Amino acid sequence: MFGPTKENQTWRIKNNEELDKLIKHGNIVNYIKAQRLSWFGHIQRMAEARAAKKIFKWNPLTTRPRERPKYRWENIIQDLGQMEI
Repeated sequence: MFGPTKENQTWRIKNNEELDKLIKHGNIVNYIKAQRLSWFGHIQRMAEARAAKKIFKWNPLTTRPRERPKYRWENIIQDLGQMEI
């Protein structure tokens, strides 16, 4: 989520304590949902001709294989309800 850190000319992944400081000791699940909602708002304000907006609104012509359903942007509405926004 925050990407790797470059130290002494080498890349490393941040540890849990560093991530906890970055989100200011908040709930990581709520933080991720808030970031996703922020991105959702960003996409909604984009012009219709932008590639990201076209991909967001795109519906595939085929069905998915039988397995656990993938998380979709449509599930953002559920996040709004859970976060009481």
